[in-house]
Amino acid sequence: MSVDLQSAKSLVQAYSTARDKGAPGAETAAACAEYLSPEHTYRGMRPFYEVEGPETLADTVWTPLKNAMSAIQRRPDIFFASNADLDPGTGTWVVEMGNFLCDFTKDWLGIPAIGKTVYLPFATMSRVRDGAVVETVEFLDILAVLTQTGWNPFAQHQTGSMMMSPGPMTHDGLLNDPQSSDLTEKTYDLTHAMLTDLALSYTSPGDHLVRFWSADMTWFGPTGIGASLSIPGYQRGHTLPFEAKQDVVKIHDWELALAEGNFAAFMWWPCLTLRNTGDYLGAPANDVAAEMRVVDIYRRDGDKLAENWIFIDILHFLAEQGVDLLANTGETE
Repeated sequence: MSVDLQSAKSLVQAYSTARDKGAPGAETAAACAEYLSPEHTYRGMRPFYEVEGPETLADTVWTPLKNAMSAIQRRPDIFFASNADLDPGTGTWVVEMGNFLCDFTKDWLGIPAIGKTVYLPFATMSRVRDGAVVETVEFLDILAVLTQTGWNPFAQHQTGSMMMSPGPMTHDGLLNDPQSSDLTEKTYDLTHAMLTDLALSYTSPGDHLVRFWSADMTWFGPTGIGASLSIPGYQRGHTLPFEAKQDVVKIHDWELALAEGNFAAFMWWPCLTLRNTGDYLGAPANDVAAEMRVVDIYRRDGDKLAENWIFIDILHFLAEQGVDLLANTGETE
């Protein structure tokens, strides 16, 4: 059933505000219960994975985070709503991406507190139906917090630059107002065409990049891979080392395709099944067929894609290969 995009945005904003204000425990659980369907399902990154119901979500994800962080600020950089595949009959989703700024004063998920401000990147997709959020897919870059504690398991392996990813260079990512259908369709069509072309082999040859991307593109990868600037920088910082050390076992279809205005988001669960052939992200070469679960958020500029923020469940990808980073947070290099 079609849901008005502006109504969906308002509902998700009200939920986020109420949840942010609630104290850990009962108040946070009450905010979840007010805005989430009783049958709400949550898919998150390791170690959260699938969580059923508002109360369990509050107890599993939000209350532990709030207990660990004595102050939290949610700072969104991108916010928009879309029907899946731009089809009103396929479900209405709200996308939000940005960073939580957190005062890290108590241990979280086994990560030692450092008594300093840290940033926690997030990308959240919320499906709205019948006046409630019925499903959430959320990628929290937990490894960003881990590396800010001074223990960086990727120090010798990250091919891009570690940084707090900025929002859009155009500073126009918060789409609180309705956007023209023409802009939306252009963004969706360009992103769809790029990903369809990419999926033919899941490599990024130069002609593919030149056809679809601005010369001064920016690519903000997850912790462990890092950020890159320009097409040559992107090739050095991600595609060439990635393609040299990973054999593609299977390319999966995307599960969710969304766009509004100049922004788009695509989600795969998983995107790729890969075999590590060359000590990638600190995991030694092995025979495991490991999953990469991915969210990509894009900004279009004219007839090219200009910016890309990508979230990958690196913890899950490495754990499938026998590397459990959250179990080793006390180690030093």
